[in-house]
Amino acid sequence: MKQFQKLLWNTVGKMLFRLTPHNSYRYRTTLLKLFGMKCGYRVRFRRNVSIDKPWNITAGDLAIFGDYAIVNASAPIQIGKRSVVSQYAKLITKQGDCNTKGKTNIVRSICIGDDSWIAADTLVLPGSHIERGVVVGARSMVEGRLLSWSICTGEPAQRRTERVLYGTS
Repeated sequence: MKQFQKLLWNTVGKMLFRLTPHNSYRYRTTLLKLFGMKCGYRVRFRRNVSIDKPWNITAGDLAIFGDYAIVNASAPIQIGKRSVVSQYAKLITKQGDCNTKGKTNIVRSICIGDDSWIAADTLVLPGSHIERGVVVGARSMVEGRLLSWSICTGEPAQRRTERVLYGTS
C-alpha cells in the first residue's frame, strides 16, 4: 500500500499541490491530509514547498511553511504549534554516512517544538531536536539539540543568547 501511496503522491499529489491558487491553504492542507499528514487547524503550506513523504509529517496548530522550503521526510518530522519554517529552509531526515564503505544512509527523525522559528535558508539535519521557543538564525545549520527559549546561529547552530518575551510577567 505504501508503494501505491508514494506513486500516487509523486505523480498526481505533487502536481495538484503546486497548481493551487496562491491563498488556497485549506485546500493544500486537505490534500496533504489525504496523503496521510497529521496536522492541527490553520496550518499553512505555500504552494512551492517541496514535500517528498507527507505521511511522515505531523504539524501542530498554526504551523507555517514558507516559500521554497524543502521537507524531506524519510523519517518522521514533527513541527510544534505556532512554529514557522521560513523560506528556503531545509528539513532533511536522511543523509549519506561518509564513515562507512559502500552506500549507507543515516535516517533519523526531526522534532521542532512549539513557538519555534527556523529562519530563512537554514539546514536542519537528521536527528535534530529543536526545543520549545527556539529561534534559529538565517543560514544556520542545526545538528543535535537546541535548548528551549534561546536564539541560536552558526554552523553548527549554537546558543547565542536567551530569548526574552516582552509583555509577560
